[in-house]
Amino acid sequence: MKLKTTIFTMAGCLMLSLTLIHQHLLASNPTRISQAASSYKLTNIPNTVSLKIRQDMAKRLNLKLADVQIVKVDEKIFDSCLNLPARNENCQKIGLKGWVLTVAGGKQRWLYHAVAPQSLHNNFRVNWLQSLPKNISAKAISNSTLLSEPAIGKLRVTSVEPKVWKNNCLELSRTDQRCNSTNTPGWLITLKNAQPNPKEPAQWIYRSDLNGQILELDLIASVGNLSQKTITEILSDAAKRSQIQPSAWKVDQIQTLQWSSYGGDGPSRQITGAVPVRDNVFGWKVLVSSPKQQWVYYATKMGFEFDAPKSVPRYLVNEAIKAASVQTGKSANTFNLHWADQVTWDDTCLGVTINKPACQTIPVPGWRINLMGQGDTSSVLFSFHSRLDQDVRFNGSSPWFPPPVANPGS
Repeated sequence: MKLKTTIFTMAGCLMLSLTLIHQHLLASNPTRISQAASSYKLTNIPNTVSLKIRQDMAKRLNLKLADVQIVKVDEKIFDSCLNLPARNENCQKIGLKGWVLTVAGGKQRWLYHAVAPQSLHNNFRVNWLQSLPKNISAKAISNSTLLSEPAIGKLRVTSVEPKVWKNNCLELSRTDQRCNSTNTPGWLITLKNAQPNPKEPAQWIYRSDLNGQILELDLIASVGNLSQKTITEILSDAAKRSQIQPSAWKVDQIQTLQWSSYGGDGPSRQITGAVPVRDNVFGWKVLVSSPKQQWVYYATKMGFEFDAPKSVPRYLVNEAIKAASVQTGKSANTFNLHWADQVTWDDTCLGVTINKPACQTIPVPGWRINLMGQGDTSSVLFSFHSRLDQDVRFNGSSPWFPPPVANPGS
């Protein structure tokens, strides 16, 4: 009797010890807990389905199969597209029973929708919108918010596509760094604002690497193409201003840009006393030319404007600087272009009063060129008139003082 009691006591102690050891191992390794929980939940999923899903993620991320694990499973009812329709795909609401699986590999956690293979031939898809790491979506939204006008609606991620970029610049043109031809897995991300401001893109398209260390706005894809209607209107405006036949004008280059009152390659602006308000604008810089002219326009979705200071021929500005230097005896290096306007003079004297009786009254397209120079006590503005391509004439000078600041001390 004592022998039986001793045996039962030893067996009980052994079972208790094994239980405690098992609990200790699980507590010291949380992965085992998740795997244990996952294996419990995976009992209703065919092994072929779970294996193919793990193989799919391992292949996409170039990981070992052992490094990819299913960590969560939920039951779900799907349509024929697994609730993840491709573009222009017709989906049938047939109520397929299946699973939503959270699969972990490396730093990624992806969501898969799956059904049994006998239900659909292509029986699983990745929910890319829900698989994008949260830090990347937050970073893209934050960046777009900084670049946009005060938001009327709320920015949200509407589309995500996996990509393998052909270089570490994410296939974007860069002038500030050298791009290496290294395949870079990542994402193509689209954000939209339900009520976008007219000055901002209708959609924001970003490119990123897999973990969000690199995130770049795809400006060309976001802003889109300049309409042919606007291009035609710009060429018509150039022909009208220059009195050169429209067929002589052509578009040389269209560049997609983002600029603001604080910087960027945007339209020229005169000096004012007002403190600039940050005003981000998205649009296009359009270079047009005729045989003797090269002009610059800026366009947005709301219209276009001509940039005279960037269009006036540099040789005319240099001729004006040379004349101002001779007149004042100061070095040509002390003069610079302050502003320019494209104008149509009323006569062949170009608005200069000298020899007025000899002027022929006909419209003459040309430029008003203002140079800034330094006088004895203040800056001096020198005004010159010219035709479009020649005949620079001095039209006077006057002291120039910077305009008062509208809100000093702010």
